Amino acid sequence: MTTRERIFQLMERSGYTQRKVADKTGLSSATISQYLKGVYNGNIDNVEGTLRDFLDRETERAHRRDIKVHFVPTHLARVALDLISATHDFGDIGVIYGPAGMGKSMVLKEYVRANSANKGVILIEADPGYTAKVLLQALCARLGLRKTGNIHELVEECVQGLRDKHWLVLVDEAELLPYRALEVLRRIHDRSRVAIVLAGMPRLLLNLKGSRGEYAQLYSRVGMALDLESRKKDSEAEDFSAILGSLLSNGEATGEPLAPEIAAAFRKHSRGNYRRLFKLARGVARTSAIGNQGMSVTLIDRYAEMLIH
Repeated sequence: MTTRERIFQLMERSGYTQRKVADKTGLSSATISQYLKGVYNGNIDNVEGTLRDFLDRETERAHRRDIKVHFVPTHLARVALDLISATHDFGDIGVIYGPAGMGKSMVLKEYVRANSANKGVILIEADPGYTAKVLLQALCARLGLRKTGNIHELVEECVQGLRDKHWLVLVDEAELLPYRALEVLRRIHDRSRVAIVLAGMPRLLLNLKGSRGEYAQLYSRVGMALDLESRKKDSEAEDFSAILGSLLSNGEATGEPLAPEIAAAFRKHSRGNYRRLFKLARGVARTSAIGNQGMSVTLIDRYAEMLIH
């Protein structure tokens, strides 16, 4: 099959236009058009060399095993979802904390996905620039309220917008919030009875209590707190197997159990961190597809050496 025929075949199969082929190869649209019509008068060897490289990349991409993260209802995830649900029902303040890579963000997003149709749920993802005012402006924006004014005025907007509506505010990476922002959330909770769940790294608990316990008024509002690190031991092996199986099957039930030595290698190198497991599985799956070499303990060991420790 000629290069021109392969390009036509790819365009038909993928829906690529001539402009798309030009964008992906760095060639001009005019060059692609003339080449496909058989009337190109330039250096055709250079053009075909570029196109063959492009076709090879597209073939490799089509055969690549992409790993995508799917929410998996593990035992630990269900415990976290139960805490969120109970906090929502009681109009309380709840806290979920644990090291990075334990799936806190995915649990929050799953609750939003499952409940946003019939319950008022707001998810705010904090970052290092979140002052009390920025947090209030973000909350007002999600509620469709006025975002201008001082902190007192913004608090009033949020209280009026949330009062007696049985809504839930989820805050991810809440350990990044300064004390004043956390105190503002407490005031909004006290006055509107909105439920709030804060999720973050272990230092979130210290931020709520204070280094000497001086924030008792704030922490006393917390109804339930879940330490993911201590609770994961209850079902660690079962949860790990479920997540690994979901990653390697892209969330589809295959009915094919993973070889014990392969699972053991993934577990050894992921060290109980699901974010690290995702990176490892993604790299191993992609590499195993090259030359159809398949997945092996040696390949997992070799790829794990390239991950940051």
